[in-house]
Amino acid sequence: MDDGTQLAVVILAAGKGKRMRSDLPKVLHPLAGRPMIQYVLDAARPLHPARLIVVIGHQGDRVRAALNGQDVLFVEQAERLGTGHAVLQARQAASGCEAVMVLYGDMPLLQSATLESLWQCYLLGASPLAMLVVVDEASRGFGRIIRDTRRHVQAIVEEAECTPEQRAIRELNPGVYCFEASWLWPQLTQLPLHPGKGDRGEYFLTDLVAVAAGQGHTVVDLVSHEPGEALGINSPEHLAEAEALLLRRSAHSGQEGAGGRYAHTR
Repeated sequence: MDDGTQLAVVILAAGKGKRMRSDLPKVLHPLAGRPMIQYVLDAARPLHPARLIVVIGHQGDRVRAALNGQDVLFVEQAERLGTGHAVLQARQAASGCEAVMVLYGDMPLLQSATLESLWQCYLLGASPLAMLVVVDEASRGFGRIIRDTRRHVQAIVEEAECTPEQRAIRELNPGVYCFEASWLWPQLTQLPLHPGKGDRGEYFLTDLVAVAAGQGHTVVDLVSHEPGEALGINSPEHLAEAEALLLRRSAHSGQEGAGGRYAHTR
C-alpha cells in the first residue's frame, strides 16, 4: 500500500561515540568494509522517501564527505540536547513532507522489510505515531514498553528509571518511529527538559509516546522478534557482534521471508 504520502526519513548521527575509543565519528566506523551509517541509508531507500535527512554534529564535515553524492540533506545539531532536540533540527529540511520516520545512524542491522512494515502500519493505523518494538531477553539499556489492559502502548520507561517489575519487561524500545509531521513538530517544541548530559539537560523523543496516548491516540506498534536488528553500536565489541550477525544473516538469506516475524496492534 502506498497512498502517496510524502515521507521524510531522519537519521540521527550527531553523537561522539566516546566508547568506540577512536577519533572517527561513530557512524563512520566500518562494518564489513562499509561505514555503518551506509547500511541505515540503504535500508531506508526502498521506502522511496521524498527526503533523506542526516542530523550531524561531532565531526559533521567528515560525515558529509563520506556521504557526498548520495542525495542526502544534512542538518546540524550544534548543541547536544537529546533526541527530541535532534529531530527538531530537521523540521525545515522536511518541510512539505506529511510523515517523518526517525532512525539511528548506529543501528546498521535494521532491514528494509522491517522499515517497510512499520511504514505500512503507520499508513493503516489512523494514529500520529507508529513505533517499532523489539522482544529480547537482553535489554541492551533500552527503555521498556508499558501497555494498558487492552495491550495498547501507553509509555516508555527508560531502563534507569524502571521499577523491578518494569525491568523484567522484555518488550523494548529501539527508538524507531514514524510520525505524522503536522503532529510531530508542535509536540517537539513542548517536550519537557530532563536532567542529563551537559548543563542544559536533554529533550527525550521517547516522551512523545506518553503524549500521544495521553491525547487519546492509539499508538500503533510493530513487534519484531529479531532482536539483532535493533543492535546499537556503542563500542568495538558491539561492532564485532554486529559483523558476526551480518555474516550470519548473509549465510541464511533467502531461507525465511519477513512475514512471520512481526505482529502489530492498533
